Amino acid sequence: MARVLVLMGGDAPEREISLRSGRAVARALAKNGHEVWAADISYQHENSFPPETLPSPNPEILLPCSPLTLPYWLEAIRPDVVFPILHGGYGEDGTLQAMLELLRIPYASPPPLACQLAMNKVQFKRLLIAEGIPTPTHCVVERNRFERDCEATIDYVEQAVGYPCVVKPSSQGSTIGASVVNRADRDALREALEEAFRYDPEALVERKIVGKEITVAVLGSGESARALPVIEIVPKTGDFFDFTTKYTPGMAEHRIPPSISENAQKQAQEIAVRVHNLLGCRAVTRTDMMVDSDENIFVLELNAIPGMTEVSLVPEAAKVAGISFEALMEMLLEEAIQTPLRSW
Repeated sequence: MARVLVLMGGDAPEREISLRSGRAVARALAKNGHEVWAADISYQHENSFPPETLPSPNPEILLPCSPLTLPYWLEAIRPDVVFPILHGGYGEDGTLQAMLELLRIPYASPPPLACQLAMNKVQFKRLLIAEGIPTPTHCVVERNRFERDCEATIDYVEQAVGYPCVVKPSSQGSTIGASVVNRADRDALREALEEAFRYDPEALVERKIVGKEITVAVLGSGESARALPVIEIVPKTGDFFDFTTKYTPGMAEHRIPPSISENAQKQAQEIAVRVHNLLGCRAVTRTDMMVDSDENIFVLELNAIPGMTEVSLVPEAAKVAGISFEALMEMLLEEAIQTPLRSW
């Protein structure tokens, strides 16, 4: 039996999804027989320090914690493992993982650098291109450049990428701030860039790949990393797997097996493992990809801390592979305990 602290919430736009994921993880770990404390970490709880008498472990009670007081909670609880179940922001960009490394506390997520590279879509793209991994044509637009000369910036995007295109903030998850511009429409492109700049000073514009969207989860690390079954994602309204579609039950169909050939499925799994290891990931990640009409595969992004809600893709893929949600959490816990922390 282990002492476990599950961190959820955060201050990113995906806060509510993180709370749903974190509660599911905490309940599963408690069901496995572990002592589980669950904490809502947010700057809203700036002055929330642990009381003199620590509450008993209870996955249903969310302890108020802030990034500023987290070391005090860690000292009070003394967890064997921390589960950072935060989507976006400081929970997924490697900041929290770096703190845990410094405090020498095992944690169930990819390490700091892997999280940072996955979170920054521009740096992730550059890494894919350097390694020869197929990814959609793209360009990068800075907010300062856009504000100085909007029309010239739109000219640049049209020449570099063209239409249809997808516009995303450089460092957000769950398609927050992302838009699709399906046809040549300068006003729509301007609005899409403005929406992306609400969340980040840098925007990534990708050529939209027309085809099927798939995702592949990967467990473990290095030579032991293995891919779970491929899932095809089919939105029931529109053609974009946006935030609402992702997290509203019934808004998207998840096809296992997907409607692509077995050869393409195997190739997608191989690519997902390659990307997972390229970033130096462990625990569980999910790589999103597009498959065009010729079954060419293009990597879109890697999710370092994928969702664990009732409609999330990783638990669904694990179930098809014969891994229950509780067993999946146990695998992540055991790997975290067995993984050596960095030594200086």
